[in-house]
Amino acid sequence: MKKKIFLSLSLLFLVIACNKDDDTNIKPEDIVLPEATQTGAVMLACKVNGVPYICKGYNQVTSYYQWVDGGYGFIIRGLKKTDFVWSISLGNRGNASMSKGTHPLNEVNPGYWGGGYIKGGPDSYLKVSLTNSTYIGEMTITKFDLANEIVSGTFWFDVQNPWTGEKIEVREGRFDTHFSQ
Repeated sequence: MKKKIFLSLSLLFLVIACNKDDDTNIKPEDIVLPEATQTGAVMLACKVNGVPYICKGYNQVTSYYQWVDGGYGFIIRGLKKTDFVWSISLGNRGNASMSKGTHPLNEVNPGYWGGGYIKGGPDSYLKVSLTNSTYIGEMTITKFDLANEIVSGTFWFDVQNPWTGEKIEVREGRFDTHFSQ
């Protein structure tokens, strides 16, 4: 009986001693982005100025493809609050068709866009920054399955930091999720 209590207490101590604080020494460049998949894995991941930004699960990744104002609108958003970025989003506007293939992210309407909410300024406010004719990118839809409501793809884009005017580079982006209709 004493062995069982000792073993249980030892396991409990081990569990308590191992916590997420042990991960504080991991450098951003050592974090690996999840693989690009086409299974509905519910993830959006990229590097923002070289720093991994990874969103997983329905509490961080949302997507829809719905009829809005006379056309189908698409959006996917990864929401993970960091000291710099609070969300990364991609979508279409002006009834740009959703189809497999590579689509430019720019200010053309109809067309596709990329962007995010950037934290900064004297009071750490949030401002949105979107691709345009100067800050561009690409989104490649590798899977668009209406029957199973799965959309997958890759992306990259640049946006302007709304606080400093500097270029923000979003690279190695990938997403794979279910969308609502």
